[in-house]
Amino acid sequence: MKGSVALIREQGQDFAILMVKDGVIADPSLREDMIALGEHEFGVRTALMGERQHRTYGPDDIVRWLSSVSIAQLPWRDFSIN
Repeated sequence: MKGSVALIREQGQDFAILMVKDGVIADPSLREDMIALGEHEFGVRTALMGERQHRTYGPDDIVRWLSSVSIAQLPWRDFSIN
């Protein structure tokens, strides 16, 4: 699996934002699986963002934080999980 992730440190908290297909956000099973995968792979709390509509899903505090920042400002990088 390949994708984009932003690893964030904000006010002493570390978390990850995974960019996913919009359909993942709409599917409860897929979105929970992706959050678990992100938390396992990156070792931090994880939220999801849809790649086209930019809908978000995840812990409330991270989702609230995301609503206050520009997506372009996030430190996106590519990742690959085997």
